Amino acid sequence: MRCPCSSVDRAVASGATCGSSNLPKGAIFLKDLGVAGTTRCFNCTREIPMGVESCPVCGFALSGGRIEAIKEAAELNSRAQLHDSRGEWEKSIPMYQRAVELYPEFVVAQYNLGIAQGKVGRHAEAMEALGKAIKLKPDFAAAYCARGDILAETGEHDAAVKDYSRALELYPDYAQAYYKRALAWMEKGGIEEAIQDLEDYLFYKPHDARARRRLQRLKEGA
Repeated sequence: MRCPCSSVDRAVASGATCGSSNLPKGAIFLKDLGVAGTTRCFNCTREIPMGVESCPVCGFALSGGRIEAIKEAAELNSRAQLHDSRGEWEKSIPMYQRAVELYPEFVVAQYNLGIAQGKVGRHAEAMEALGKAIKLKPDFAAAYCARGDILAETGEHDAAVKDYSRALELYPDYAQAYYKRALAWMEKGGIEEAIQDLEDYLFYKPHDARARRRLQRLKEGA
């Protein structure tokens, strides 16, 4: 089973695509730059040849006089994630903002910024950041799911269903997207659709008692 989607989505494989928001640290970028051998692209985390001008996997630019800015952005992203892990969203947001100012194509930082802004109710800003992440990486399933969360929270359930559906098109094994889409369907009155999504979710998460109880209530009331 691939997990989940493509290179940047694997950066959130144990996080947003699996129910949380932990991401790999940006500090892995170009360790010992200039030394023969390999390193890892700090954007997609793939192993790449040392000293190349751009990542051959994701195309991330590694040169052009921007190395110092990229390194600073990576460090800011890593420090901000520590604040996120403590629920200190208001402290992490300025760091992510500075990171994407330094390197606007830093898709993981754009995603993290959107998540943090959503956590503190800054929905319009969160939508903008997540939209930028999607524009940079159109197959970024986790970003579609996160944007769906913002839409659902603001009562835009039709749009939320569309974003969750897009996430599932990109990554059909995305368990949390099934569950979240089920909740959005329930808000829209789509009981049969919600039942199907909960059944699909429970295929991946069979021990989730809360989801199973919710499914049973829907079936009893259908």
